[in-house]
Amino acid sequence: MKKALLVLLLLMVVGGGYIAAGPYITVAAIREGIADNDAEKLTENIDFPMLRQNIKDQLNASAKAESERNSENNIFSALMSGFKTKLIDNMVESMITPEGIANLMAGKKSLSPQEPTSAPSPSPSPSPSQERKDVFKDARFTYDSIDSFSIWIPNAKNGEMRLVLQRRGVTWKLVNMSLPQAKPN
Repeated sequence: MKKALLVLLLLMVVGGGYIAAGPYITVAAIREGIADNDAEKLTENIDFPMLRQNIKDQLNASAKAESERNSENNIFSALMSGFKTKLIDNMVESMITPEGIANLMAGKKSLSPQEPTSAPSPSPSPSPSQERKDVFKDARFTYDSIDSFSIWIPNAKNGEMRLVLQRRGVTWKLVNMSLPQAKPN
């Protein structure tokens, strides 16, 4: 009876440790997916439909606020808000993909519409100074709640971008990316 209780207690401790380490395991998997340019690994650890919707909501709210500020000065600004929403939706759908996230976090430029996508040009192997940097190197990590975990990544403008992981059972997925807000004039 004592052995069974000890085994049960040990399993609970190991299970609790795994759940507590879950966000860090997910961050490591995302880091590895970016480094390896592995779209499948990123897809396993990022909830792309939810991430796209959260980014669309942020960009549309920002565009709406800008339109409201400009509508007093320009009547066409109100008319353009519908076009802005459609443009934002299309842009987010095309950029927030496993490849797009890997390029964004690795600091690569995304493809412009004029660049061919079918045959990548051969590139020389990067020198140590050109290697991809680790975007999570100076990040700080915080538990927001039992089901939410934030990664705060500093940017060049002394601000921080926040990535939010959400627990799904015993696994974690990236579900939101808080975009830096422009300061009002």
